[in-house]
Order: sequence, then structure tokens, then C-alpha cells
Amino acid sequence: MSGVFQKGPGSLARCGLRSCSARRRWVLLMEVLVIAGLCNFLTGCSEKPQISQTPISWTTEVNRERPIVTASLSDASQTNKPSESAAKASQTLTSKARAERRHKLRKGGGYHKIGKRYQVAGIWYTPKHDADYEETGIASWYGDKFHAQKTANGEIYDLNALTAAHRTLPLPSLVRVTYLANGRSVVVRVNDRGPFKKGRIIDVSARVARELGFADKGTAKVHVKYLGPAPLDGSDEQEQASLMTIRAP
Repeated sequence: MSGVFQKGPGSLARCGLRSCSARRRWVLLMEVLVIAGLCNFLTGCSEKPQISQTPISWTTEVNRERPIVTASLSDASQTNKPSESAAKASQTLTSKARAERRHKLRKGGGYHKIGKRYQVAGIWYTPKHDADYEETGIASWYGDKFHAQKTANGEIYDLNALTAAHRTLPLPSLVRVTYLANGRSVVVRVNDRGPFKKGRIIDVSARVARELGFADKGTAKVHVKYLGPAPLDGSDEQEQASLMTIRAP
């Protein structure tokens, strides 16, 4: 105790220096804490608030399969006056489509896909693999203006190919389409989504409609039977072989 209260100029000076140094350190510490707190406050104000986002459905551009608009969805559907619309179709083709139409389009080039559940015009569809799929219903066919556009699995629609669109079958798939009015049957490659008009079960290419014999009618009652997955390389051996039964004398 005597050491603490020891009198003398030297002792007072030493005590004053220590006290001053402690106060200075305390002030500096408080300044650092205040500045740090202010920086955190300003940083928090500048950050954007976290907004809870609902899952994006397949119907949005971000997470959606990109099927081309089929003839059954377009205003130029072949249903009413197929022969007139077919005659006018060449006038609506872009110069690029006309040029591509003169050349043989590549086959395949897409990918195997079943896809997520999706909605069109308020109706939900669930793509799935169904090995026993068979259905009887109305078929329609693609118009010329969809020639050379991409299909839902990344292939190119060719109006001269034996292809089709279906709402739920895996892509690409092979199905047998039989026109019930005349018994003609063709194996086709399903590589797109559609049709989405009520009562229709499949959209076929213009070539398929001609081969089956209903191109001039626009729609036809058909039977569709799933055969299995189609090769990714675009091989159409099975499709072409099925034509031989139609053309046989």
C-alpha cells in the first residue's frame, strides 16, 4: 500500500503516464468497436434482402422443355381446310426454311428424354415410360411452317420424315400408327410434344399423313401402339420398312 501512495515527483509522473496510456488504449478500443459496428450496419443496409422464391414450374422459360408449336396449336391448323392451308403453306415459309427444305435435314442429334410434369392451357401432363401404351383417338398433322424447327428433345422437325409428337411418351420413341379407315399402318419416330387440342392423341408429320392417306382430311381416327425407344442416331430403318407393307402390290 505504501508503494502506491508514495510521494515524489518521479512517482507521480510514472503514475500519470500509466493512467494516460490506459485511457488512450481504452479510447482507441472504443473507436475501433464503433467503426466496426458502423461498417457492419452500412454493409447490411447495402445487401439485398433474401426473397423466398417458389419453385419454377416447367411452364416457365427457365425450366421448360421447348417443344415447337405443333399444327394443333397454331392458327394455321390443317383441321378446317387442309388442302387450302397446305397449298398456302409454302408462301409462309421463311427464306431460311425454303433453303433448308431443298436439302436433306440431319437425322437424330437429340437426346433421350422423359421430362417433367408440365402444363399447357390449364391442363397438366405427366411424361412417363409405359411399355404397354396403346390408345385409339384422333390424329392431326404438322403444317409446313414448322419445317426445320427444333423439337422438344433437340432434334429437327422434317416434314418429309416419318415422325410424330406425343404428349407423354419418352423422346425419342417408336410407335405404330394405324389409320382405322383404311387399315394402313406406319412406324413413326416420336420426337416432340403435342398435340394439345382436346380429343387428339398424336400429331404426325405431313409425310406420315400422306402415307396413311388422310392428308386431305386434316385429322383421322387412328390406333397408336408404343414399340420402344428409338435410336439416337436417327436411324429410320424400322420406319422405312413399315412403308413396304403399305406399298406392296
